[in-house]
Amino acid sequence: MKVPDNLLFSILQEQEARIKEGLLDKTLEISTGRKYRSISDEPAATYDVLNLKKDIAQLSQHSKNRLFADTALSYVEFNLGKIEDTLRLLYTKAIQAKNQILQEEQLRAVGEVFTSSLRYLLDRVNEKLGQNYLFGGASLTKKAFDENTLEYIASVEDFEVWLTDNYKAKVFLNGEKTFELNVAISEASFTSPDSNFTNSGTLSITVGSTNISLNYSTTQTLTDLVNTINSNYSDIMHAEVGQNPDGSYSLVIAPTRIDDDITVSDASGGDFNTGQQDFYKPNVLQAIKRVGDKLTSGFYTDDSDLILLQRAFERVSLKRSQVGSALSQVKNLQPVQESLSDNLNRQKSDIEDADLAESIMEYTRYKLAYEALMNIIAEQKGITILKYLR
Repeated sequence: MKVPDNLLFSILQEQEARIKEGLLDKTLEISTGRKYRSISDEPAATYDVLNLKKDIAQLSQHSKNRLFADTALSYVEFNLGKIEDTLRLLYTKAIQAKNQILQEEQLRAVGEVFTSSLRYLLDRVNEKLGQNYLFGGASLTKKAFDENTLEYIASVEDFEVWLTDNYKAKVFLNGEKTFELNVAISEASFTSPDSNFTNSGTLSITVGSTNISLNYSTTQTLTDLVNTINSNYSDIMHAEVGQNPDGSYSLVIAPTRIDDDITVSDASGGDFNTGQQDFYKPNVLQAIKRVGDKLTSGFYTDDSDLILLQRAFERVSLKRSQVGSALSQVKNLQPVQESLSDNLNRQKSDIEDADLAESIMEYTRYKLAYEALMNIIAEQKGITILKYLR
């Protein structure tokens, strides 16, 4: 039976449309390298790809944060190392200045070393990375220490950056915590360490988690009080009579452990009660200034000065080791993040990237099918493809 021309034409159109659609699809796959070009092509696959893209973007930000943290912490560690070296030198100078055979001119010369070192240390603690102060904490662009008072004036919070979804690193440190010394010095001063107290009282001392109430009376002297502390509490703290730059004397107390905090107050109305801050804790800069001022005034250093300088060196050394540990953790994240990035990109590629070899093979198959269809029609109707198109 002869096939009607209109039926043959409709079959031709249907087959032609199907094959051309396949050709177009494979042409786009080859040119774009993508299996799917819109959400409607494969909603489930598109959803997975969007989630993977989100994870990849988050990982990319974490990687940038890691590079930033690596750079910043490396510079922080470098500066702490320079400060540590300077404090070691000053400690040695203080031991030499404790020698009673030095002349006043020699003491003043050592005092000048402390003064010049203080200027150097001030530059170090106010060092910047770009526009951000290394030891200014979360305030970033606010100078860390006042050049006149040597007080910390920036943020009390560390500046942190996220390196993973559940881990963040301290990058710019709170300089107050970094350079504060856990050494308490009485604001009250005495003309002689061997003169009796004028008023009795009670010192409230907290060392770490230990609270102590220490009574003193008018029958005691500053030297007696120091001996009492050292005889009864040497396991947690040590006390010294400290000569001030003006020649007077104060009580100096330091915890035995370098990481224990200490607070001392006198609310009893005794000689150590000044009405405001009874004891203060100097930072590294203020400790250097205190010792330097004594030397410039012609006074020998004493054991309280050595405690201050040794504690300054120990505290900075401890902070440097903590920064070094944090820096090591940051560096160890690099291969982990790179491996995770490769894995996520591989998953994304598996879902959305076309297999070019397969796409080319499919494209060839559709092309051959189209040519075969044209040949069938030509043989059936005795026409050429040119006549059909016309």
